[in-house]
Amino acid sequence: MMRASSTLSTLRALADPRQLGYLIVYVTNRCNFTCDFCFYHHEIAKGRKPDELTVAEFEQIARKLGPLAQLSLTGGEPFLRKDFTEVATALLTHTHARWVTIPTNGWFTDRMETSLTALIRAFPASNFRVVLSIEAIGAEHDRIRAKPGSFDKLRESHDRIGALRRRHSNLVLDANTVFSEDSKATVIETLRHLDTHFSFDNLSMTYARGDIKDPSLLPTERAQYQAARQFLLARDRPKEGRLLSSVWRAVDDVSHERFDRTVFGGEFVSTCVAGRKLAVLGETGEVYACEVIEQSIGNVRAYNFSLPDVLADHDAKRLRQHIRESRCTCSFECAHAATTVWHPGHYPRVAELGMRGAIQTLLK
Repeated sequence: MMRASSTLSTLRALADPRQLGYLIVYVTNRCNFTCDFCFYHHEIAKGRKPDELTVAEFEQIARKLGPLAQLSLTGGEPFLRKDFTEVATALLTHTHARWVTIPTNGWFTDRMETSLTALIRAFPASNFRVVLSIEAIGAEHDRIRAKPGSFDKLRESHDRIGALRRRHSNLVLDANTVFSEDSKATVIETLRHLDTHFSFDNLSMTYARGDIKDPSLLPTERAQYQAARQFLLARDRPKEGRLLSSVWRAVDDVSHERFDRTVFGGEFVSTCVAGRKLAVLGETGEVYACEVIEQSIGNVRAYNFSLPDVLADHDAKRLRQHIRESRCTCSFECAHAATTVWHPGHYPRVAELGMRGAIQTLLK
């Protein structure tokens, strides 16, 4: 009965145009790293905010939110919150999010293991995806991340969370590498090393974007980016138990095709769904259409913790109109992925690649 109810919730989140489907939550602005390519560095530099949303407030927000297909819990470094498990529990209990992504620098291994163990057992109908951020191998990663010992901590987290994954089918372990001027020359070498010497379910690459700490690190090299993407597409992708995994890999592939046409080709592909099916909730309750448009469309505290009411207000409507009329384009991969999911024009290509992936999986 619980799984049936969860499935109905997922279908509503995916199919109902009035229901938010994808929510990115900044559980904190705090981070123990000071990366030069971070677009959130202005907020991180402020340190802990006294008005950070509490567990009780997250629960009020979740009760009024409705079901989600995708929930991303990010920061800052999300595991810096000692009550991360309680925050995630409050959100998942009421949104029944089917897919949950948690990006992390991998530093807080003990807290990660404890929290994930509790969550994957408490929410068996949710599929958890932990993403370790890895920019290079060994000392070069430590240099780029400005954190001595960080690569060794990543290896420890990989090993321990990997062991947990082997015992639970609703957990996958991925790695993500940021493509920047600092990493572009070695990105394929990094991805190849991760593919050969680690046991990640998926490897991904995101494009340095926004108002980063060191603007000189914003990449411009299309050929190197495309070469790295081709490596990711050509690698032998392992099996995984996540529901509809071949479909979501197809969504990822199509969204990156869309990304390339937009960022490097200067092409308008389709209207972004940010502010409709995708939204961002900041650590103090501010709501944004996406991570790139910095204009807040309201604070949930001023709307009695109702995010749907924020999205229904005139400021949100004006911003959605602006996104449509300006033919808004950017390099935010999550927005490209959400638009791939909720724009019917992309469905034939997703179906083609999803079927191909499913056949390849069956043949393994």
